[in-house]
Amino acid sequence: MTSLATRKQGHTRQTKHYTRTHKWLDSGILGGWFAWFIGVIALGGMLGGCATDVAKLEHFSKIYYQDSVPKAHKLAQKHAKDNDLLWLIQAGVSGFQSQSPAALELLDKSEEQLLAFEKDGILVSALVQTGATLVNDNVLEYRGNLYEGVFVNYYKALLYLSSGDTESARVELNRANDRQRRAKDYYAKQIAKAMAQEQARFEKSEANGLVDTDSKQVDKILHQHYSNLAAFSAFEHFINPSVSYLSGLIFALQGDSKGLDYLKEAYGISQSKLIAQDLEYFLRQRAARAKSSKHTNAFTWIILEEGRQVRKTEARIDLPLLTTQGFYHFGIALPQLESTPQPSSTYTLGSSVRESSFELLAYIDGIIATEFEKQLQAIATRALVSGSIKLAMQIALHQGLEQVDPGLGLLGALAGHLYSRASTSADLRITSVLPRQILLVRIKHENAQQEVQILRGSQAITTLHIQPCTPNPTESKAQAPKSQHAKSHNTIALCLGQDSILYIRDTPARAYTRLIFQAP
Repeated sequence: MTSLATRKQGHTRQTKHYTRTHKWLDSGILGGWFAWFIGVIALGGMLGGCATDVAKLEHFSKIYYQDSVPKAHKLAQKHAKDNDLLWLIQAGVSGFQSQSPAALELLDKSEEQLLAFEKDGILVSALVQTGATLVNDNVLEYRGNLYEGVFVNYYKALLYLSSGDTESARVELNRANDRQRRAKDYYAKQIAKAMAQEQARFEKSEANGLVDTDSKQVDKILHQHYSNLAAFSAFEHFINPSVSYLSGLIFALQGDSKGLDYLKEAYGISQSKLIAQDLEYFLRQRAARAKSSKHTNAFTWIILEEGRQVRKTEARIDLPLLTTQGFYHFGIALPQLESTPQPSSTYTLGSSVRESSFELLAYIDGIIATEFEKQLQAIATRALVSGSIKLAMQIALHQGLEQVDPGLGLLGALAGHLYSRASTSADLRITSVLPRQILLVRIKHENAQQEVQILRGSQAITTLHIQPCTPNPTESKAQAPKSQHAKSHNTIALCLGQDSILYIRDTPARAYTRLIFQAP
């Protein structure tokens, strides 16, 4: 911000620019206007302190990860009553995981909100340009991110699959894949639009000439505050491999050749050995197996979500500017990604299974970082422009009131300074129900009465019973024989000759298991 120092001596020369304040003084409404301004300062402080709902989000997250997903779901439902997109997503995803009957409705409402924002031309919250210059971005409507929209379709597909509606599931998977393929072009257009709007906003404001907002200043901010992004190993091209993989698996299991294309896409990103084996299986064996009524080579695929996604914290730049003309504040606040502290967990299958290792399918923190990185230039530019406009406002207020009384001018400068600090806040809103990573393993159905335990470390979180049965699998809780590793955990019964897909969301408190697909 070296340009600020070089302009300190220029404040006196720029006094003539602040004609609006002079007009207010000449009109005789100074007292009422100043009282109104002090009220706005107090309001700005309140909005800056509560609008992000960070405390509510952390309270929800603590319940979700440390206590009970169903309890967290009920809390999110209460917050979602006013159709806030963030809480609709929180409630919908946790509702699917806890098998709430309200889950589909909540995910549908999330989808409706996302489609409405997309139709308006601005889906991503960070690129919304209107309405919060003198307060902060937290008062704007939460519009989500593209990866959240993809996950809404993804979880809707899982929910439809678990209810046996494979046609609706395929529709949602197609939507999810289409959304992430359009992400690159969408961002290119929206970021260009956002940058143009910020430049226009700056040029029309009284801040024009006070602070440099060119690319060099923005690059300096990004270099100083976002060097940690490389640690997240962001994916390329916005593609979430778990969406590609689930799409490929479902389509291939239904004999649709489109499934192979999706599996190839997932393999190209993840380089998973297991996905390579799946490709070989569906290429070479499915045709031969389809001719036989004996399903002797059935598999169960397990998709396991674990950990908590990255969260946002705030980085501030506060510069108190003491000049011969007054004492001013210039500040910007920027969101940063931060990994959440969590225990390192190792997942394996019981020793009776030949292939017992889980493989990484998708690193969600990297997916989030991919989009966040694309937003940074617009975020930093917006913060710089807003800080500049608030600085200009302080100078105008001080110099205008000083025309009446020097003491009143100092009071105005102090009020403007306090307001600028109180209203400078980064938007830290982000969903917290997504996992840190998604893991994958495949179990071959060996024989009747086969039992497989899924272990987190040495603790069994789920037991699978593979046995001869009708195409109607059963699901129960805590019905397996008592284990020395766990007091109680999920037990799932699977059919020996039928391919199936199992979904597990593991939290430190417990695992939530759901059979989402079984071939007829």
